[in-house]
Amino acid sequence: MPAHGASTVWLHKSPSHTAPLVTDLGKHPGKPSTYSVYDHSARASTGQRYAVAARQGDWTAIWYLGQKAWFHNPASNPTAIPAKGPMVTPLSGEVKVYGRAYPEKSAYESAAYQPLTPLKYKIAPGQTYTVGDTVTGSYYAANAYSPSKHVTTTGKTRYHQIQLGHRVMFVMAKDVRLID
Repeated sequence: MPAHGASTVWLHKSPSHTAPLVTDLGKHPGKPSTYSVYDHSARASTGQRYAVAARQGDWTAIWYLGQKAWFHNPASNPTAIPAKGPMVTPLSGEVKVYGRAYPEKSAYESAAYQPLTPLKYKIAPGQTYTVGDTVTGSYYAANAYSPSKHVTTTGKTRYHQIQLGHRVMFVMAKDVRLID
């Protein structure tokens, strides 16, 4: 097929079209990402915001799944547009990443405690990720047919919703510094 536009860019480990694609340890543990239409682990999509990690010639690197991910972005025909918004960076050490923003254990009174388990991803010192929202941990239990018996548990733990790879994930606000 002839070349045509797309709503995604391929993300490489270094600034070269022939460099391997970045890896996604959650989707492909120990295996490389692929160019399959079903594999989004090494692609950034239109409408998502990422923090710039570096620039080299016609290439731009973003922070993506805990690593620098490079895409071709020539000034003469850019594939990305600049955007501003809040970001986070670790206060110290690696920061755990979560798929849910659950409340702390002590908040559960009427619903069964839901343990908060970190994902395989981590944010290392020096990395920066964009923030979509800041929320208080909550859990909605709908264990009955009657909505009057549903329970919402809200805690005090605050989370920042971040763009990590092509997914939305959460970090605890106490673990990161918010950059406006």
